[in-house]
Amino acid sequence: MQPANPTVLETPIAYLSAEFGFDHNLPIYAGGLGILAGDTMKQAADDHLPFVGVGLLYRGQYMKQTITPNGEQLEEQWYFDPVTVGLEHVYKDGDQPVFITVQIGNESVWLRCWKKTFSDQTILYLLDSETDQNPSHLRKITQFLYTGDTDYQLKQEIVHGVGAIKLLTELGIVPKLYHLNEGRPVFAHWQLILDVMEHHQVAAESALRLIKNKIVYTNHTLVAAGNMSYPISALTPLAEPYANKMEISTQQLLSLGSSGNPDSFSVTSAALNVSHVASGVSQVHTDLSKQVWPDYNWTNITNGVHRGTWQDSQIKLASEDSTNLWQRHYQLKEQLRDYVHATTGFGYDHHRMVVSWARRIAGYKQLSALFSDIEALRRIATQQGREIQFLVSGKAHFGDSFSKDVLKEVIQHFSSDLSGYALFIPNYNIEIAQFLTKGSDVWLNTPIKGKEASGTSGMKAISNGVLQITVQDGWTSEVDWNSVGWTLNPDDLTSSLYEMLQNAQNMYFQKNDRGFSEEWVSRMKASIELFDRFSTERMLREYREKLYTA
Repeated sequence: MQPANPTVLETPIAYLSAEFGFDHNLPIYAGGLGILAGDTMKQAADDHLPFVGVGLLYRGQYMKQTITPNGEQLEEQWYFDPVTVGLEHVYKDGDQPVFITVQIGNESVWLRCWKKTFSDQTILYLLDSETDQNPSHLRKITQFLYTGDTDYQLKQEIVHGVGAIKLLTELGIVPKLYHLNEGRPVFAHWQLILDVMEHHQVAAESALRLIKNKIVYTNHTLVAAGNMSYPISALTPLAEPYANKMEISTQQLLSLGSSGNPDSFSVTSAALNVSHVASGVSQVHTDLSKQVWPDYNWTNITNGVHRGTWQDSQIKLASEDSTNLWQRHYQLKEQLRDYVHATTGFGYDHHRMVVSWARRIAGYKQLSALFSDIEALRRIATQQGREIQFLVSGKAHFGDSFSKDVLKEVIQHFSSDLSGYALFIPNYNIEIAQFLTKGSDVWLNTPIKGKEASGTSGMKAISNGVLQITVQDGWTSEVDWNSVGWTLNPDDLTSSLYEMLQNAQNMYFQKNDRGFSEEWVSRMKASIELFDRFSTERMLREYREKLYTA
């Protein structure tokens, strides 16, 4: 049988991720994990690396953010046509669309397949249960991203992991390695064991040893929500058909996810147990991961962002001259102002110092810290001739009522105490992030120390000379911020934040006869130079050196 896609080399890296963020028109990513995966695909294409991604084509349930007049976040269906937004059906033998089936308990889920071609060597495949062969309760498996009950989430993750391996086999693609980008795709090991058993005529235990040499894993967070555990009782009926085919007990198969609790299956433990090396996403995160999971082979590869997507095409050259750099930055500030006005209907004076906080809204990211003393913040922002414009954008998870309440309170401040000096930009996406990380003056990063495994939004900002005010956590712990940005005291965050805002304000408005602060532009240059350490060029090179060497 001829491979359905002969342009792909037979031994690419197979990159399995629950999210892929590469186009703001596709609702198949929720935050930094997805953007990282999308940026990785783009860098692989730039580097001519044989690279095949496999994810799910989520259909946009609860993905469109709307804000009520009193600041409440509501979610709506995000309707889109896969073909119109640039996806293609996957065909076999010229005109036959590819379908695969995945066993879920006593049912078979049909999956149709889509693709996004980044280069002739780099292709993303997306599995979709929205097809006529499935009854309605199976069609919904790929409707939602990170929502639904335990049974639904398990079915989604099995469809992803097992389906990825079955798709690659159907297409005649034989990967060099399988990279599990976070724990959700870990059920791929079920199908890999079965394939090795059949191909090599060995027992399941021997097959597991063989596949471990072909699997690597990246952990992206120590937060519990990103290291899911499921009741054994819920997983047992779904795992039973696979255990039976392996001629082992279901208990033996699920023991790979044991984390000390016999009644629970941890996807993180399973991913560590079926891989031969695991990577963290910043040095501090890797060090903490070694403490939490000490019996595994860890290496550090700090995240990066894709230069071509996030860095303005003119800013690097402009940074060779202070005046040119400031002029280009000012043009980007004007573009951001125009974009915000077109998006929200509200305008602002771009001569102000523009301070942005934009990312997924979650409790540990501490958006509320900025607004803890609203009167003090208002006094800082409204100083005549030294005004600050705050821009905030981000979504709370559909089921995260705490973060929704935080967002509601912040938006209410914007319409009262900070009216005229703060704006919220709804439906945070790649396009909004591109404008903000190019046209802001200051980028805020306020996580609880120890909770931000890496973070990447600030990397995008520094690539354009946007200065950081940051807690040192994740990637920012790897930087000496003296003469580059400002660091915050995580034990007294609000007071520290207001102090650093005033320090930045003093510097920004200390302008020379050419209309800019020389110290500020000097820090912009240092930020742009710093970015080389935090690009996907460096990150993917380290993947190839530390992970993809088997």
